[in-house]
Amino acid sequence: MSFTDNFGNPKGLLGRMMLTTMDKEHLPMAQWALKQIKIPDNGKVADIGCGGGYNIRRMLEMSSKAKFIGLDISDESVKKAEKVNKAEIGKRVKIIKGNAEKLPFKENSIDLITAFETVFFWKKPEKGFKEVHRTLVKGGCFAVINNYGDPNVDWEKKVPCMKRYTAEQIAEMLKKVGFADISVNKKDNLFLVMGYKK
Repeated sequence: MSFTDNFGNPKGLLGRMMLTTMDKEHLPMAQWALKQIKIPDNGKVADIGCGGGYNIRRMLEMSSKAKFIGLDISDESVKKAEKVNKAEIGKRVKIIKGNAEKLPFKENSIDLITAFETVFFWKKPEKGFKEVHRTLVKGGCFAVINNYGDPNVDWEKKVPCMKRYTAEQIAEMLKKVGFADISVNKKDNLFLVMGYKK
C-alpha cells in the first residue's frame, strides 16, 4: 500500500499515525461544522467514515441520550475509534466495519448521519447517498463536511484514491437521490452541505 492510499483506508503503523495527524488537522473544520449541525438529544446518530472516532466523542458531549454508530472501511480506524470512545462502547457507542455504499442499517432507523472529510474517497458517492437516504428517518438530516483544499492544487494527482467534488456538486447529488431542504455553508475552503429526508 502506498502512503497516499492511507488517506482513504488507513492500515498498519502508518495508518495509525495518520489517524492521529488527520484529527489534529481536521479539528478546526469539525468545530466549525458542529456549531451548525443539530445533534439530537435522543435517537441515533451515525458517523460514516468515522476515522479515529474523535468526532463521535465530540458529538457525545453535545447530546444527553443519543446513541452513536461509527462506521469505517479501515480496521485501524475501527480499533482507534473504539479506543477513543472506550468509556461509552457498549453503552452509547458502537463502532463497526462497513462500506458507505452498503450500509448495515435498517430503513428509517437513523436520525442524523454525518460524513466528515470522507466522501472524496467514496468510489460511488451517489450510491452511498442513496443508502444514507434509505436509512434516515423521515425528517432526518445528512451532513457532509469537507475541506476542498487549495483549488489551484491537483489533489487527485497527489492523492490518486481521492476525487474532489464542490459543495454545489454534492448538493446536486443529494437532490438527485431525493434529499430536500438542501443548504450549503462555506468558510474559506471548508464546506458543509446538509439535506433532509422528506
